[in-house]
Amino acid sequence: MAPVPLETSPSYIPTAVVGAHIFSIVYLSLVAGRTIYRSYLALPPSSATRHREPLRRGYVQTFSILSLISLITAGFFGVKFGVLSYRVWATERGVELPESLFGDKGAFRAGEHPGRFHLVRWLNDTPLYRDSLEIVAEKARHFWWGQQVNLGLISWSTYLALEGQRRKISNLWAFLALAQLVNLSYAQNLFFVAVLLTPVPLPENVRELTRASVPVTSSRYSRLLERIFPSKQDGFLPKSALYVSLLLISFSTVFLIPYAANTTAFVNVSCISGFLPFSFLLLPYVIPAGWGVVACNPHDSHSNYTTLFRVISAISASLHLKSTALGLFHNTPESTYYRHSLLQPFKEKHRSVLGRGSTAIGRVFGAMSEHPAVGSVAWDVVLTGLSLGIWAAVRGLDAREMLRSSIPFHAKRPSEGLVDSNFGGIKTKTEMGISKIDVSTDEPRRGPGRPKKTETSKNSATQERKLSSTTRRRKGLAEKGASPSDKGIQKRANSRTYSGEASASDDEYTPSEDEKVIEGDDDADESLETAALAWGLMSIGGLGSGSAAVYGAEATSR
Repeated sequence: MAPVPLETSPSYIPTAVVGAHIFSIVYLSLVAGRTIYRSYLALPPSSATRHREPLRRGYVQTFSILSLISLITAGFFGVKFGVLSYRVWATERGVELPESLFGDKGAFRAGEHPGRFHLVRWLNDTPLYRDSLEIVAEKARHFWWGQQVNLGLISWSTYLALEGQRRKISNLWAFLALAQLVNLSYAQNLFFVAVLLTPVPLPENVRELTRASVPVTSSRYSRLLERIFPSKQDGFLPKSALYVSLLLISFSTVFLIPYAANTTAFVNVSCISGFLPFSFLLLPYVIPAGWGVVACNPHDSHSNYTTLFRVISAISASLHLKSTALGLFHNTPESTYYRHSLLQPFKEKHRSVLGRGSTAIGRVFGAMSEHPAVGSVAWDVVLTGLSLGIWAAVRGLDAREMLRSSIPFHAKRPSEGLVDSNFGGIKTKTEMGISKIDVSTDEPRRGPGRPKKTETSKNSATQERKLSSTTRRRKGLAEKGASPSDKGIQKRANSRTYSGEASASDDEYTPSEDEKVIEGDDDADESLETAALAWGLMSIGGLGSGSAAVYGAEATSR
């Protein structure tokens, strides 16, 4: 009697992992939306102007639509990859494929029948996540797209940590987790919406201010984190050497990914590469206060930002050029080929250098349609680059700052360096001068409420005396027949009288705390030239280098 093969029951853990993946995407999207809504509720009154309101609304709609397109694209290629993987699994094991959804051989028909959808068995037998990562990493033309996403993720996570901490945007980890679970363009566009709705740093009591509309549900969790990782002083920034160390480790893992493909170390290298971007968010909280600096003025940290993004741009461009060279080398056809004909069965033909190069480039770009896993990554690169160009245009970034953040040895002009270095000192001296003027004023400061009747009568009497003396002067000049010099005196007197009245009326207005000018975004005109520059840098140095230019200019634009 022949032995009967024993079929072990499949494990439900892989199915639970896929379900947790889908649930996490929904939950983290809600967390990110809640964070964006809180920023919207905390907008200062200075942002609700006739000029800023329609611009901000249009920009928010633009990047919201781009994030929705990114989400749909990720879902489309995810489903397409799952269907292809299931077909391969069913063909290898002789399982009949379903012909419909709920028919006789439907995938979701109840009971055992031909064509039933074996979800648990398929996920138990197929390492879905490893297959998708290895398909992207095992070929040079596939990894040319995949490496750009990894390099762009490193650049964006650095910008997320720096800008999110400065604007005091909460739940930054949710945006970074969405970049890992969905794609980079989806998380990037969501964070762009959050930045647009947070033009100035959020106040410390933002949770209390928005409690009525956004209830606080994690107060215990927040207090626990505050005890474990106490918050640092405003303007605290870790030293550049710490960020550079993390960047070097992150770039090293990206460099090792193609060499670890189809080996036992591939999963470990991929996991380390995915978890390292979170270290940029944790760094300001876990290091001692002595390992960082406190910038009293936002402009004091611009040099550190420029250094970080220069490092990112230089290393990203080097890795991109290396993957481009390997992609073209492995996909360039032979210089000679044989063509069959009746007279000469093996007629030798020679290809030109231009023809060989165009064929190699076509194969690299044509990898987008070779497999759903590669297509998902490739379209993520395209959508991320498109969003970065639009962001550079709507923010009106300085082209010189973009070049300075992407080219390692691009120096400032002497006048620019002098202005930037003295900006903080000039601002401090100006504030000290204003305070001295306020202290030395002889007139007592009027308190809140209506002025007293005696003060009103005194002020009106003083203004009447000034106006009467000016009127008498005008009458005297008119009676005597004003000379050219007297006419000039009269004109200057009239202008002084008007300016005095205007200044007196301006002194009566005292702006509130919400209306005072605070550090934040400045209004800038849209610039299509910066968008073209961003796309040009990405086409030459890859997504990592181009995004470093945009993020570096954005970080130093305020």
